[in-house]
Amino acid sequence: MLSDPAIDLCRRYTGETWAGAKERLGKLPQGSPLIPAAQGDQAFLEAEVLRALLEFPTTYTTRPLRILRVIPDETRPVVRFAADSDPDGLADLIAWGLFSTGGKDDLRGIRGLRIIEAGHGRIDVGLLGSDARLRLEGIPEAAWRGAEAHRHQWAQRIGEVAPFRHGGPTPGEHAFALEHGWFEEAWREVSALGSALLRRLLIFRSGADWLDMAGFTKHASTYGFRLTFAESHWTHHDTLIEHLTHPVCRIALKEDMRTCACAFGERGCRIWFDGPEQAVGRFDLQFLTDQRDCEIAEYNQALTYTGSPSEENIRVTGRRPGAAVVCSPGCHGRHDTVAFLRRMAEGRHKERAQGRRKAS
Repeated sequence: MLSDPAIDLCRRYTGETWAGAKERLGKLPQGSPLIPAAQGDQAFLEAEVLRALLEFPTTYTTRPLRILRVIPDETRPVVRFAADSDPDGLADLIAWGLFSTGGKDDLRGIRGLRIIEAGHGRIDVGLLGSDARLRLEGIPEAAWRGAEAHRHQWAQRIGEVAPFRHGGPTPGEHAFALEHGWFEEAWREVSALGSALLRRLLIFRSGADWLDMAGFTKHASTYGFRLTFAESHWTHHDTLIEHLTHPVCRIALKEDMRTCACAFGERGCRIWFDGPEQAVGRFDLQFLTDQRDCEIAEYNQALTYTGSPSEENIRVTGRRPGAAVVCSPGCHGRHDTVAFLRRMAEGRHKERAQGRRKAS
């Protein structure tokens, strides 16, 4: 019988609900790992979702990459996105971040990603020519319809084909494969590591009290996470490394190089890891700190605006939501993050409204 500590441990990595984790783990064969590994095309799809999300320009994440939980089901994993104060922004993250945008030199999105079924706040996607499947949940249906319509209009303007439900490779995807097919080969080689990171993504929130998490990829083989902390709420890098290499829910990362200023009274760390033999690739972990009161207050306001729960906001910033920005001596004085987020949201709303008027 599955123990409560095992369920609680697994939930720290996946963000699953207690009941959901108990049900899923209860169906696993005796002796199976709590977080099973994906193989082949399924691992490639999950790694590509992580890569595309890391490369999409976003910041002030209420959860890692706006993901609330990942259910690592063996046949059809589920990625549920956190509630967002700007539904159109979340829809854009999916429509423009995950689906290819066309062009032989455009690395954005996932070539061959297609919608299998959509409705009721969820989208089932898969890869052309494979059985790989993934369910995306938490996307407002009205916002998604608007984002998909906008992408179709954009594709028509540039003479491209919108990929969402297209039956084969789009001209842009075909051109990319001819010009840069080696990228997909390189991505496939590191897909086991990318999939393992996606399936454990929520440990970056439950195991560390960061203000902001930015992601990136590089050299087609490296997944990177840059965490910014308030100096008074610093999480030591070794703590997060211990979580990631936990003997039960582990990724067998091998530390390759460390540059760390902790020993000199500073808080700037960067650690590179190699993936395990069966999951080649690189993992780049960066820790930054911010000690200015006015900067912490701005993070507080931005996190509040983007929907971060108040108790989480207090925990990572040490301040209640809505704290005023009082500039520190020598500050640049340019605190306009929330204004920028509002301008972006207003721009998306206007874009959608114009699209609806043209369609009618």
